[in-house]
Amino acid sequence: MKIPLWLIALLFVGYTMWAATCWHQHMVRQCCGEETPAAVKTSGEPLFRWNADKPESDPNFPDWKKALLGRGGQGDTLVITGYYRSGETNGEQLALARAAAIRDMLAPEIPANRVRLAAKLVADDLSADSGPKISAAYAWTKMVLKKEDSAIIESDKDVILLFPFNSTEKDHDPKVDEYLKNLCEKHKATAATFNVVGYTDDVGTDQENIALGLARAKSVAKILQSNGIAASRITTDSKGEANPVADNSTDDGRHQNRRVVITVNL
Repeated sequence: MKIPLWLIALLFVGYTMWAATCWHQHMVRQCCGEETPAAVKTSGEPLFRWNADKPESDPNFPDWKKALLGRGGQGDTLVITGYYRSGETNGEQLALARAAAIRDMLAPEIPANRVRLAAKLVADDLSADSGPKISAAYAWTKMVLKKEDSAIIESDKDVILLFPFNSTEKDHDPKVDEYLKNLCEKHKATAATFNVVGYTDDVGTDQENIALGLARAKSVAKILQSNGIAASRITTDSKGEANPVADNSTDDGRHQNRRVVITVNL
């Protein structure tokens, strides 16, 4: 039987296209190695596999971390609730271990004393055969203080002491005394220097607030000296009501602005 020319031509074109495709794939493998699929953009949020207490590595985690910490305010506490599923080994302990792993990944920008851990049973499609899943939730709890209260806030660079309204003296506060004593013990034998800066809320004149901020800074410097830090290692300054970190129109905001910032320079 005679094969029509058009069919021969069609078969020839098909074979040519197939051969070209095979040649291209062969050359890619020879010159460049196997083709790599395009990277999938992830959120950076920690994901966990079944029964895993450590999250999968994610190059976008630093961006996610920055966004999470940016949602918290000065002195706020971060609550990390780890998830566990029915059937996972040591469920509640696993959930707390997941939360602790994330807490450690957030350090030192947020110290451990400003993080609380919790556990929660959830029902979703994570299983031994599935990929990694979101296994934690995050919530910021706002620091609430009475006007007469003080507070200690640690960050990655500074120590912040919050002052009660119109107060300059901290030596009556056992919590602050004990903290500063331990801070001095830590650095007494080092060459660290201490920069102590006082701030106020916006109540009063600029001149009054500069003086009040300096009095607060000097009161803290005095405690540092009484705990073994030489005066030559301490500098004091006042910014008064400048550089507020919170809204001065509220009691809570003004309280957060009444502060002394201690920067330890190693």
